[in-house]
Amino acid sequence: MGQIGDTLRKLRLERELTLKQLADACDLSTSFLSQAERGLCSISVPTLARVCQALGLSLHELFAIVDPPEEKPASSSPRGVFKSVDQPAVNLSDAAIKYRFLSRESPDRLFEVVIGEIPVGYVFPPASHDGEEFGYVLEGRLRLTLDDEVHTLGPGDSYHFGAHTVHGYEAIGEEDVRVLWVQTLKDLRIRSGVLKESDEPPSD
Repeated sequence: MGQIGDTLRKLRLERELTLKQLADACDLSTSFLSQAERGLCSISVPTLARVCQALGLSLHELFAIVDPPEEKPASSSPRGVFKSVDQPAVNLSDAAIKYRFLSRESPDRLFEVVIGEIPVGYVFPPASHDGEEFGYVLEGRLRLTLDDEVHTLGPGDSYHFGAHTVHGYEAIGEEDVRVLWVQTLKDLRIRSGVLKESDEPPSD
């Protein structure tokens, strides 16, 4: 959340808004917005979209500021189609999951489809939230924790559960993990991961 929070604060100050003014415009508490700007809490994608609207930009425009896309030819995708050059791929939490958003922004959609890229060794501690969550492993090996159960998943494996179940992830093995995620939009949260300390003793 560090990059997102820093960018939100910068945009707010550029618009000469106080924390309270922006929080009121988004129907959020000042303390929550302050924590979000400092990267101290997770934030749902719909809430982030509300903050963006109050700042006068779209969610995808925010992502482009956080992680500017490489030079690539412009594309004008027709309705119902989302060409790869138009799909934002951003790192929303410092050096952790990189999200590629595969679905367009629209006011009436019910779910978000993303590809999450998790670097080897990163752990996302167990947590729970509302809604449902579906995942399909594209590459790498993912250790999935569901309550007290631990599962190791590889390419072609999938999972689907009510997200009120306490769940966590860890990228294991020797290559980064890519997962196709489908989640109810209102419950999609940006989570910060931590780099797991090596279990191997230091070399001499």
